[in-house]
Amino acid sequence: MPLLIVQLAILIAVAFVVGCFLGRILRRRKSAGSDHERTIVAAALSTPPLAEKPEPVPPAEPVRADSDPLKAKAGSVKARIEPVEASADSDVAAAPVLQEALPETPEDADRPQWREAPRRGKADELTAIEGIGKAIEAVLHELGIFHYDQIAQWTREEAIWIERRIGFPGRVEREGWIAQAAKLAEPPAKSTTKRGAKTKKAANARSGTRRAKKQAG
Repeated sequence: MPLLIVQLAILIAVAFVVGCFLGRILRRRKSAGSDHERTIVAAALSTPPLAEKPEPVPPAEPVRADSDPLKAKAGSVKARIEPVEASADSDVAAAPVLQEALPETPEDADRPQWREAPRRGKADELTAIEGIGKAIEAVLHELGIFHYDQIAQWTREEAIWIERRIGFPGRVEREGWIAQAAKLAEPPAKSTTKRGAKTKKAANARSGTRRAKKQAG
């Protein structure tokens, strides 16, 4: 029995020694392989890449000025623009001549007599005419109407022309602007003379009545 135990111990020791020996061999092989791989990688990284030679580019052919398509196209466009500009200038030059040759339109022919400014720098108070307010008075001033006698001389066509400008058709005739303006345009001296004549007539009538009463008494 003791002999068997001694044999087992010897076998275990031999197996241990063999295992250690084999382990060292395997470790050396792995380390050698890893070192070899590292050497290969380092060599690959340190090797410079091969420089590729650039292919020679043939020199470009010089472009002739005569064969430049852009210049040729620009010349054709310029040639087209010049006659258009010439025709536009001729149209502009002919425009004033046409305007002078145009006859006066019937609408302008119906415009009443107007003034650039009021007489003696003072316009009549057109708002005294019933139907004319401040807004219409301003429009009439823009049309050159400043005085009663101008309105009193309007014809039917001229009144219609004014109505179109102020935007109230039929208003001049309906509200009697012409008749009102004629009354307001009468000089004050004439009205004073009429009043004086009426006063004299009334006085003469009164004196005649008194004389008749005295004779009857």
